[in-house]
Amino acid sequence: MRYTPAEREDLARRKEQWILRIEQGEDPKRVRRELHLTLSLKTLPRLNHRYRQGGRKWQALLERRHGIATKGTPEVKAFVAKAKAKNPQVTAGALVGQIWERFEIEISLNRMNELLRAAGLNNPVGRPKLNPADPPPKAPERDVDYAGAFFPPRGAGRTGRARGRACRC
Repeated sequence: MRYTPAEREDLARRKEQWILRIEQGEDPKRVRRELHLTLSLKTLPRLNHRYRQGGRKWQALLERRHGIATKGTPEVKAFVAKAKAKNPQVTAGALVGQIWERFEIEISLNRMNELLRAAGLNNPVGRPKLNPADPPPKAPERDVDYAGAFFPPRGAGRTGRARGRACRC
């Protein structure tokens, strides 16, 4: 989700208000609800640390990613598009390895599939179809002289005791 600069600034100022009001002794949950923050209470110490390190200014609380995913950068997307243009049948797993080698970014297989699907570059679902130009695979010829060992002739070796009946000798 991309935020406009005004939305980012507003969110940072609300985070600052949250920190300042809690320092005055107000209830963190109530203040968070009043300021319409969707943050958990677990993030408060991290925000407080960033606020102090940044000189107690709201600019220190700005969202640093600007709403952009860190792993699906434009460079990575361009690389994926180029790799798929070279070889349309390359899999997402292979692309994950190539991205690690090139950018040293670890992208999960699911995230790679999301990027491919969003760009319309994903492979069709299911087994790959045979190319009509390729001849169908021919079954290898086998020597079947030994098949009799596995399938004895009818009645050979039978005792007549089928399904638990006694022998009629």
